[in-house]
Amino acid sequence: MKKIWTTLTAAVLLFSCLPPAQAQEYGKVRALQERAAYVTRQKNDFVVRVLRSYEIPHEVNDQGVVVRINMGGRWMDVTSIEIVPVLREAEDQSRQVAAHELFFFTTDGILDVVSALTIR
Repeated sequence: MKKIWTTLTAAVLLFSCLPPAQAQEYGKVRALQERAAYVTRQKNDFVVRVLRSYEIPHEVNDQGVVVRINMGGRWMDVTSIEIVPVLREAEDQSRQVAAHELFFFTTDGILDVVSALTIR
C-alpha cells in the first residue's frame, strides 16, 4: 500500500510540474521565432536600401523580399541573397565592419554589389 501511495504522489507531482515547464519552453520558442522574423525583416529592408541607393530597379514580394532585379535592361529572378561583411583592421588590431558585399544569385548568374551602408 505504501508503495502505491508513493507512486501516486510522485505521479501527481510530476504531472503538476509539467504544464509550467511546457509553457516556459513555448515562451522560449515564441521568442526565438519573433527574433528570427525581426532579423529577416531587417535583412530585407537593408537589401532594399542598398538597391535604392544605387538606383537599381527591383521588385519585392508581400514579405518585402527582393524577388527580381533589373540589370542592363534585363529583369532577373533572384533565387537567393547573401550578405557578407567586409572587415577592416583598426589600429588597435581589432576588426570592424567597413562595408557589406551583397551577392544576388539569379537564374542568369551571380551579381555582386558592395555597399558601405550599415544594416541597422
